[in-house]
Amino acid sequence: MSLMVAEVVQDRMRMLDFLQQPVPMARDIFRLHRISRHTMDRCVQIIGDYLEILKEYGTGARLSVRLMISNIISEADNVDVFVNRMHVAHGLRGRRIDDGKMTRLIYVKVQETLARYPGFSKKKVLVVHTGPGNTRVLLFQKGRIMRYSCYRLGTHRTGEAVGEIEYGDDVTELSLLREHMRGQVDQICLDYGGVKGLAGLVVIGQEMQQLRERLNPSAEGKVSCPALVAEAEKMSRTTMEQRMNVYGADFAGVDSLLPAVLMTEMIARSLDLNDVIIPDSGYDEEFLGSLIRAERHPEDLEAEVLHFAGILADRYKADKGHREHVAHLCMEMFDQLQDLHRLSEHDRLLLEVASILHEVGSFISQQNHQLHSQYIILNSEIFGLSRDDVETVALLARYHRHEVPSNSDPMYGELELTDRMRVAKMAAILRVADALERGHAQRVNGVRAHIRGRMLELELQGVRETAVEDLALRLKGDLFADIFGYDVVLVPQR
Repeated sequence: MSLMVAEVVQDRMRMLDFLQQPVPMARDIFRLHRISRHTMDRCVQIIGDYLEILKEYGTGARLSVRLMISNIISEADNVDVFVNRMHVAHGLRGRRIDDGKMTRLIYVKVQETLARYPGFSKKKVLVVHTGPGNTRVLLFQKGRIMRYSCYRLGTHRTGEAVGEIEYGDDVTELSLLREHMRGQVDQICLDYGGVKGLAGLVVIGQEMQQLRERLNPSAEGKVSCPALVAEAEKMSRTTMEQRMNVYGADFAGVDSLLPAVLMTEMIARSLDLNDVIIPDSGYDEEFLGSLIRAERHPEDLEAEVLHFAGILADRYKADKGHREHVAHLCMEMFDQLQDLHRLSEHDRLLLEVASILHEVGSFISQQNHQLHSQYIILNSEIFGLSRDDVETVALLARYHRHEVPSNSDPMYGELELTDRMRVAKMAAILRVADALERGHAQRVNGVRAHIRGRMLELELQGVRETAVEDLALRLKGDLFADIFGYDVVLVPQR
């Protein structure tokens, strides 16, 4: 558990204090699948100590205290009990960092890391983040993300999976760890091994940045694969207690050191690379700093989310002109009808992503392509979106034509009422926008929305005759009328 105290003035942040205390959270989650009572007691105690320290900084509106909880906690069976315990003990409502926010934080950190290597700005660079539960791989080209994947291959997840076994010798431990990781590493190789012109592999993560100086890095931060192998073999010849002393590790993190080194070496070898680049910065401090910056400017990464959605749409050969025009019309309607739908800025982003991806299912078949779109989206990684976000986008793609949202659909019916209404409102807007682009000809340049009595009048810019759009709206405008209580009427540009 870490405490960061930072002062933010305009867009500049100055760290005032940074403290850490070891907690066996990952060990509990990946070994027991729940957080033990002892660990909860330890967390309560540490938070209490941290709050006492914060009293030195005074109180009032200028001091904002937030309890952020790692995304791996979602894998614990008693996560709700833990969050409630922290709230009961100290009145803090912990905010979980979901997978979507986690990828955003990693992206912020990666951009800061790549900025230290100007030569990478115009090249292809692969970045691997070795986390406690998952490994994330990001491919950058000219500073833009081109591909993103997440794998169930983590330093703590691997360490705890084999941690209970008594080894006969050091070779057994190395072999067992390698075999445990091989399947996921092979998948990384399958996904990224064909990338041509790769300038380098950058590895970020707590363990590797902690071990960096022991691996004899070059001036550019490069560490050779033989150096990684040598360190792994040296480490395997020591006990856990010795590793704590030699590497300055605590009891909560010592099991993750060897898996991190082996994982890095195996990924590099599988991609036919002889070395990796490990940044020299402090991981924890910079990661928490990225969290503060991302909290203050959540909109900064929207462009990357939409860029990645476009890449996914291209992969399934979705009509680019159509999807971009539907997205344009959706955003115009969303912005002009804000007082009517009262959705959030994050909902706006999800609606735009759904507009881009709503026809990817046509790659499989035109017939019932909305169902194929839902399946493809549900089984794809969308950079910057949490699992709940991806499911929302998939539902919007499903409901952009034919059937409307219904509680008989398990995926929709299991949502909370507020979330069902969010989906229904966004689907209603998407259906109208898609109707205005029925012919895939980009006839409608834009819309101007006017509420007149019980009607929503949409003035279609650039259109003199609305027969085509009227026909499509008869099939798709019913949901909007049901949800908002306004019949949609189309009129040509005045």
